[in-house]
Amino acid sequence: MLGRDTLLVVYKISCSLVFILFLLSFGGVKAQTTIWAEDFNSYPNGTITGAGIGTSPVNWNSQAGAGVSGGLILASNTRNVASSTLANPLIWVTDPININGNTNVTFSLNVGAFNVANFEDSGGSQDNFTLEYRINGGAGSWVTVVSASGSAAQPINPSYSISGLSGSTLEVRANFHNTAGNENYTIDDVQVTGFPTVPNQPPVLSATGDQVYCPGTSMPIVQSISITDPDDTSTSAVYIQISTGYLNGEDLLTLTGVHPNITSSWDAVQGELSLLGPATYVEFEAAILAVEYTSSAPVPTGTRQFSTTVGTANYLPSTGHYYEYVSNLGITWTSANIAANSRTYFGLQGYLATLTSQEEADFSGSQASGVGWIGGSDAATEGVWLWVTGPEAGTNFWNGTAGGSSPNFAFWNTGEPNQSGNEDYAHITHPNVNPNGSWNDLTNTGAASGNYQPQGYVVEYGGMPGDPVLSLTATTTLNMDTVDPTASNPSPVTVYCTSDVPGVDVNVVSDEADNCTSNPVVTHVSDVSDGGSNPEIITRTYRITDDSGNSLDVTQTITVDSIEITTQPSDQNVFVGNNAIFAVNTSNADTYQWQLSTNGGSSFSNISDGSEYLGTSTTSLTILAPEIVKNGYLYRVLVSNSGATCPQVTSNSAILNVRVATVITNRKITFRVNKS
Repeated sequence: MLGRDTLLVVYKISCSLVFILFLLSFGGVKAQTTIWAEDFNSYPNGTITGAGIGTSPVNWNSQAGAGVSGGLILASNTRNVASSTLANPLIWVTDPININGNTNVTFSLNVGAFNVANFEDSGGSQDNFTLEYRINGGAGSWVTVVSASGSAAQPINPSYSISGLSGSTLEVRANFHNTAGNENYTIDDVQVTGFPTVPNQPPVLSATGDQVYCPGTSMPIVQSISITDPDDTSTSAVYIQISTGYLNGEDLLTLTGVHPNITSSWDAVQGELSLLGPATYVEFEAAILAVEYTSSAPVPTGTRQFSTTVGTANYLPSTGHYYEYVSNLGITWTSANIAANSRTYFGLQGYLATLTSQEEADFSGSQASGVGWIGGSDAATEGVWLWVTGPEAGTNFWNGTAGGSSPNFAFWNTGEPNQSGNEDYAHITHPNVNPNGSWNDLTNTGAASGNYQPQGYVVEYGGMPGDPVLSLTATTTLNMDTVDPTASNPSPVTVYCTSDVPGVDVNVVSDEADNCTSNPVVTHVSDVSDGGSNPEIITRTYRITDDSGNSLDVTQTITVDSIEITTQPSDQNVFVGNNAIFAVNTSNADTYQWQLSTNGGSSFSNISDGSEYLGTSTTSLTILAPEIVKNGYLYRVLVSNSGATCPQVTSNSAILNVRVATVITNRKITFRVNKS
């Protein structure tokens, strides 16, 4: 029989296990989920389950039989045996299955071989079953899981399972080859599972900096910067782009100072400075503060806006969207569309870019280092080009071929679109094909090589339903200086005595006449008072003068609202044993100290709360049941303001008159006595 202590230990262990299970359930640890499944019975021809995308697109027939329960695929009985050669095998393949956002992805399936005695060993033109998979489409290569005949010499396992996969997409295919109609390979119960990853929380970036640029100087683009992240302390890159007003050949961003873990790279085409780590956010903050802008123009004009973004995608302020070029040689438009839809950027849904303005086309085109697919197509109706992705899906942007027209905006290359061989999909041209960033139409596969071979795709993030609101980007501004000296009037201030009047408080902006290299002189010209009433209003004038003699006067209003006793304490007459109260009213005071004089006002000393007094540090002093001995005492209060440097203000003194309270009369003789 278990003792009490043993039972207590078991109970505690049980509670601990329950708590651990609770944490596993609700603390961010995800359970394994089905991403894609096909049992050739419940789902008609490749219908998906879970969060998967794709179907089983090849011509195959599903039927039950051969001793296997449920649906399965029979390799030879349902196909033309004569067409099945090693060079041209029968193939079952999935569309790209979206496994993005999952870890430790596993695919598994059951395999069977019937009439095994008739199977011949693989090799030459004999029977063969091959199972393969590929990660990330054309960017990956097919990996062989098994290649065997199913004979005694080359048996096929009843099931196969591959784990530990990760990437954006997964494709699975089975190749069948046999030489007789009664030999059958089967596959069944294909499943793709994974563990959904906990979403990475986005960083929050904020910056200040709305400044005037002085020609001929080098100026920081931000005045303050802050990067916070709930689940990371570092990142791999920060990008700073001149997103408005950029002039190639004149404008330049430079990282100044020493930053051991960060390197910089300037892209003159994009007007972008890359700060590359990895490094901590603290290190990136220091680097951003050290980034400076210069212009080679003698007198630059206009405004430069700078977008500082944490992460790999570039930000365009006019759209509020992010853009990313993904390199993937040979990828088809349909695969690029699937891959773009599977991408997210801190919770923003990705899609093939839809470029609806010249600014957006230039911005995205400059990022495409090779032929990059975008979200335009006329596959539905020849000659009617629509954006078919993202929030602009269904929007018509071009009608016809090269001689057609746009109802809004298009940026086709010269002579495009030309429908040269059923070309139904839009892409950004190779940098070798000018003008840079213009568009061309291609078939779904594009060319096999050269300038018209697909080399990647442009992903746009933003504007989709359910997208979170992010603060990955902060914008700051430099206005090119073109005016005479200017300054804003200093903010009005209120003080309680002249000793608290502030010093010079003028924010000076110099002019371009001296290339902002002068040191403007600020002079205190005059103070004009309203005559000493309370509150006293002082108008102070400052004069800003530059090296050229140009000057500007600005004013500041200073209110001197004195500390005053508006109601003085008055004399108090009380009988012995009754409380006496002295009180004052004040303005602009918050600190009080009552004092006592027992010698007719020759000297005063502080008093404090106790058995004799209450309210010694308030506006109202109470003398508790004074005795006759206090008759003739004088009381006053010192008042001040804790936030000021002004001296204390002393009230008038008031006298306490204490009288005997009891009168006894006997035969016209009056006696006055105290309470004792």
